[in-house]
Parts: sequence; structure tokens; C-alpha cells
Amino acid sequence: MPTFLSLPTTFPTPVLALGGEQKSRFCLARGDTVLLSREFGDLRFADNLLAYRAELAEVLRKERFIPRIIAHDLHPEYATTILAPVLAESFDPHPIRKAVQHHHAHLASVLADRGIRGPVIGIIWDGSGYGEDGAIWGGEFLIGTAESFERAAHLEYISLPGGEKAIAEPWRMAAAYLHHLRGDGFVEIQIEAVKKMNREELALILPMIGKGINSPLTSSMGRLFDTASALIGTGWINHYPAEAAIALEQEAENNGGCHDPYPFRLNRNRKPYIIELNPLFSALITDISAGIDAGSLASRFHATVIAIGSEVALMLAEETGLREVVLSGGVFLNRIIREGLVESLTTLGLKPILPENIAIGDECIALGQAASAQSSSEPISLRDWPINSM
Repeated sequence: MPTFLSLPTTFPTPVLALGGEQKSRFCLARGDTVLLSREFGDLRFADNLLAYRAELAEVLRKERFIPRIIAHDLHPEYATTILAPVLAESFDPHPIRKAVQHHHAHLASVLADRGIRGPVIGIIWDGSGYGEDGAIWGGEFLIGTAESFERAAHLEYISLPGGEKAIAEPWRMAAAYLHHLRGDGFVEIQIEAVKKMNREELALILPMIGKGINSPLTSSMGRLFDTASALIGTGWINHYPAEAAIALEQEAENNGGCHDPYPFRLNRNRKPYIIELNPLFSALITDISAGIDAGSLASRFHATVIAIGSEVALMLAEETGLREVVLSGGVFLNRIIREGLVESLTTLGLKPILPENIAIGDECIALGQAASAQSSSEPISLRDWPINSM
């Protein structure tokens, strides 16, 4: 059943937002009324897409809803993106269409949910979202409002060998990160995860990574968790979404201790700033080689992710004068990361902001699209930092 939300945000222009590809929901927003559909799952499956389209048609008819704007994801191959122009043609007058970048939609959803104008700092961490440069984003620090955003910093790009297959097989991401660290010579590293890698498959994967063949670039935090899980020994294959990351979290939970973070490097030579991870993996390999137990390794990795979030957010706050930090994305379903980062940001004098009426994962995308699409046609420019005067 659809859900009617009571939010501190109004929508002056009727907008139909189609949501994303996974955990997909659509949203109708008009005035002070927001209708959010049930979740339809992954729209790459025909049954889910048929159910989505049937319920959308029924809700539009029942609510007598005529959108002035149809919002959809930036990804050109998503079912919802393909559906958008078809829907637009069915209305008279034809609504305009607006593509909204996935991670901006995450940010905008929390702003709409909490009634915040912004600008704010956004830490948006998840598995994947189509970026403005065509890469797969997912480890993002944004500065923005519902109207506009700047990509302030992100995890360094790494190859995704085999594309979707690397999401299902975390060991492939481990191979990609280790290749980034030591080139083809990483196969000589004497740790169990490397020994476990199938040499015949590696013979196919290494040229893909080296030449960029069927290996799109990604800044995904979700894939970083997959990599750590594969190396530490808690996850090799994802039989369901985030299986390896969940196993890594459970290992850290069982350990129950606090650990110093691994090192990382923030490259500030140009914007957006790049979070470089070779120091992390060099230290992690050293610990694995020394026989450190999996629980301690998992805890220390989690501490590193929290340190990345808090240190980069503080640096951006000092540059911009902003204190509010929005957290959104599926990675924050991880209790250790969510609670640890909230505590760390608060200690630093920043104000972490979480959603209250919506999910923190991709179920919120449609609301964020609606908030972005109905906003001012003259967005705030965020290109010149600092923006203390805003």
C-alpha cells in the first residue's frame, strides 16, 4: 500500500518521481501531500517492473494526478529512465523531464524529510549510483541543497573487474585494490585471500584491470567493504546484496573492542578531493600477515571508515563554515558506522542529520528526486568555496 507522508516541505509544482532501479519506489508530490509507493525491489526483474507499472497507473488514476515534472535517475539504462519519456507523452500538456543524480537524490531526500534548506555537507555512502562523469559513484562527500550540489570529495576510483560480476564476487574487488597497490605482482603476496584466488580467473581479470576492459571505474564505499571482507576472510561471494559487508560488520560486533584506524591519505591537489586507500591496504596486509585475528581486523577497518567520514567532513566544515552533515545511503544500515560516525561528528562540533520519516537506503531516492526536481530553476552556485557567507 502507498504511504502518505507528512513532511515539513511543500512541493509547489506537481512532480512524479520514478525512483531508482533497486529497492525502487515511486513518489507523487503536490503541495503539502507526498505519496510514496511500496517497495518493488529490483526493476531489472520483469515481474517487479510489471507490478511497478501497474500500481503506478492505478495510483495516478485514483489520485487524478497530472504531473508538471517527471523526475528520474541519471542512469540512461535504468527501467525508470526509459519509462520517463513514455509517461511524459501520455499527459497533456507534456510534463518536463528532469534527471537527478543518485547521490544528490539521497541528500535531497533527507533535506525534504527534515525541512532543511541548506546548504549542508552530505556523506552519501552506498554500493553504486551513476555519476555525472559516467563512473559508478558510492563513496561521496557532497556540498549542496535540494537545488544543486558539488562533489566535494570521494574515494579514489578503482576498477570494477567484470562490472556486475564484481558486485557478486567480492574477491574480484580485492584483486582490483591489490593490483592498484602492487600491480600484477600482488599475486605473490603471502596471505590466504590471495592464495585462494583462482589463477585461471586471475589470468583473465588482470588484463581487464590493466587495460580497463569491462572494468568501469567506481568510488563505491560498498565495494570497499566487499574488498575488506574478502581479504579478512568473512566474505568471498555475495549470494544476496551486501552479504560480505554484513558478515564483516558481524565480525566487528563480535570483537567488541575499539581499535585505532588504519592510515589513509587525502589528496587535496584539486577538487573534488580524493581519498587514497593504498596506505590502508598496505597496513591491512601487514596485519593479516602477522596473524591478527579477523575480529580485530574488522573492527579496525570500521574505525578507518568512521575516521574517513569524520576527518573529511571536518575539513570541509572548516573550508565552508557549514556545520550540518547529512548521512544517507545503504552503508549507514551498518550500526557500527552509523552510530560511530554520529558520535565522532558530534564530538567534533558538527551536527549529524539522519532521516526521520524515510529509509536511509535507496527506498528514499524517489522523494529526493521529487525534492530536487520541483526546486528553484536558479540553483545556488556552490563552485567557489568557501561559502561561509551563504
